[in-house]
Amino acid sequence: MMSMAIVMAGNDVRAHDDVSALETGGAGYFYVGLDYSPAFSKIRDFSIRESTGDTKAVYPYLKDGKSVKLESHKFDWNTPDPRIGFKDNMLVAMEGSVGYGIGGARVELEIGYERFKTKGIRDSGSKEDEADTVYLLAKELAYDVVTGQTDNLTAALAKTSGKDIVQFAKAVEISSPTIDGKVCVTKKGTGSNTKYGKYAEETDNKGDSNNNDVAVCGMKAGGTTSSSGGSATAQVLKDFVSVTLKGDGSKNWPTSTTKSDKEPAAVTNDNAEAVAKDLTKLATEEKTMVAGLLAKTIEGGEVVEIRAVSSTSVMVSLRFNY
Repeated sequence: MMSMAIVMAGNDVRAHDDVSALETGGAGYFYVGLDYSPAFSKIRDFSIRESTGDTKAVYPYLKDGKSVKLESHKFDWNTPDPRIGFKDNMLVAMEGSVGYGIGGARVELEIGYERFKTKGIRDSGSKEDEADTVYLLAKELAYDVVTGQTDNLTAALAKTSGKDIVQFAKAVEISSPTIDGKVCVTKKGTGSNTKYGKYAEETDNKGDSNNNDVAVCGMKAGGTTSSSGGSATAQVLKDFVSVTLKGDGSKNWPTSTTKSDKEPAAVTNDNAEAVAKDLTKLATEEKTMVAGLLAKTIEGGEVVEIRAVSSTSVMVSLRFNY
C-alpha cells in the first residue's frame, strides 16, 4: 500500500524528539488519508442467474460488429455457461480513511474501492474478447431443446398453455417452413392403406374404422385399407395447430381427445411428448432456432450486460498506542 496524502488537524498538537511524530499530548485531532492499493485479488466462480431460480443456462452474445441487437438468434446457443473472467485494474484501486484520535486511542473509518473489467473467456478456448459482456439467461424450454433433454422438455411443454404453443407454432411456420415440415408429421398406414393420418379434434383411428382421424401429433394412420378417410399427403405442425388445437390452443393440449367408443385411447400428455420428441430430433442449427423462438414467444429470457464488477469495502477500527 502506498500512501498518497495524509492531512491532520487538531488542537495543541506538539512534536517531541523522543516520541512519535503524531504525539498529541492528549488533545484530540482529526486526520484524513488517501491510499493507492494495487488490486492483485481475483474474482472466481462468478455466475449470474435470475432471482426466481428460472435460469437453466447462460448464453453469450455472438459478436458481429460494434452494435448489439437483442434478438434470440444473436446468442451462441452452442456455448452454455461460458466462464466469465475479470481483469485486475490496478489504476482503479483506491482506499481512503478518516479518523479521530485522542491520546493513545484512534477511531478510524476506512473505505476501499476496486473495479474489475469483464473479459469473456469461453470454454471452447476462443481468444479473450472484452466485447463478451452481453448474456442471455435462458429458461427451461429453450435449454431443454438445445441440450436434447426430451423428458424434461415434455414436462415443461405439458405445463405450457395451448395458446402459447399455437403462438410458437405460428412463429415456426413463418420463420422456418422447413422446421414446420419436420414436426408433427403424420404417418402413412400399413398394408393396403396408402392414406396418412388426418388431423381432427378427436381421434378415430381404429383399424376397422378406416377414418384415420388423429388428434395426436404425428400419429400414424390406423386404417387397414384406403378409404375416403385420412389424408393423401402427410400433415405437419401447422395442420396440427389449426385443426387439432383449433387454432387457439383451446383443445387437445397437452393431452389429446379420443372420440367416444373409438380407439386408440388418449394418453396423458401424449401431444406434449410427441412435440418434444420431434423438436429434440432436429439438426443442431434447427434446434438453436427453435430455442430462440421458444424464448421469444413463450417463456422470454433476461438479457444482462456485465461491463465490470466493482467492490466497495468499509471498515471501522479502534486502535490504541501503548
